[in-house]
Amino acid sequence: MKILISKLLTETISEEELLELHELLKDPANQKLLETYIQDEHDLNLAIIKNDVDAAYHNVITQIDHEEKPIRKLIPNWTKYAAAVVLLVGLTFIYQQGFFLSPEETTLVPEEDFITLELDNGLVQTINPGATKDIKDAAGNLVGVQNKSQLTYQGTNDSETLLYNTLKVPYGKRFSDGTQVHLNSGTSLRYPVTFLKNMDRKVSIVGEAYFDVTTDAEHPFIVNAGALNVAVLGTQFNLSSYVEDASTDVVLIEGMVGMYNDQEVVEDALTLTPGLKGSFNKSGKTVVTEPVNTRVYTSWRNGELVFRNTPFKNILKKMERHYNVEIVLENEALGEELFSASFTNKTIEMVLSYFDDIQGIGYKIKDNTLYIK
Repeated sequence: MKILISKLLTETISEEELLELHELLKDPANQKLLETYIQDEHDLNLAIIKNDVDAAYHNVITQIDHEEKPIRKLIPNWTKYAAAVVLLVGLTFIYQQGFFLSPEETTLVPEEDFITLELDNGLVQTINPGATKDIKDAAGNLVGVQNKSQLTYQGTNDSETLLYNTLKVPYGKRFSDGTQVHLNSGTSLRYPVTFLKNMDRKVSIVGEAYFDVTTDAEHPFIVNAGALNVAVLGTQFNLSSYVEDASTDVVLIEGMVGMYNDQEVVEDALTLTPGLKGSFNKSGKTVVTEPVNTRVYTSWRNGELVFRNTPFKNILKKMERHYNVEIVLENEALGEELFSASFTNKTIEMVLSYFDDIQGIGYKIKDNTLYIK
């Protein structure tokens, strides 16, 4: 870091190195090191950088004018203070760009929520995808086993009553049962513990999930998302139906699915073929289809965020779900701007830095909420 500061002092620092210094100064320990280094080497108070450049320059010139040392030392002192002006200008720029704020002002701390499994009797259990545990009912009877991300249930349901469990994945988390269903952040899946004989296999979802359904012609698999039903015989597809979204999107990877609303029967379903997205308008209950790049809609399973010509306001909503943070967009015009980007296992600070670099967005953090200007 001292090398970077020296380059800043001599005006030889590159843009890449300036960004590296930016990242280093996010660490409070490095901020303290920088302050000590400047005070020891340049006799400067770091608080000066909180003033504008003109005020910083005035402070330095004032020190020069009041210098009362022998003439032979005057030139070195002039050199020191001239260099100090360069340093102050550089650091003022860093400060104004938000590079040198306190950790409370530059760091978002996502709330820690937990994946839960609500049994049919109302009992709620916490699910840790890295652990193994027995699932028991209120009476202490073993009803199932969680083996990391695999949920299996004991015995069969011989009654004529379906017993439902609800798996809830909060913002900032994702969950996969290892074989058949992958749940994205902010998703709730309601499903029978066991399916009854001679009945359709039917589950309900709010949020987003990727399904890999095995073929069973006698027991069609049906996913309900509010007023939309998706009938499946054997296929892989992604379904997104968050409450706040105006449409429910179904993207087919392979196989075949049919989409129909709650006023129709399965024979009326609109059929999708691989590579198509079907968008169901929740208010008009109509479906339109279009060919899409399926990776854009399924990459979340690998912790990726992929956007292609996506409105910035939609990107921010996905970021809220992905990172479990609250984001307030204060610039409506910016919200309509289209962006294409891909992020793999990046922190929210890295994502924000990208949009700041290409668009110059202004943002601040207050009370653990991100405000986009």
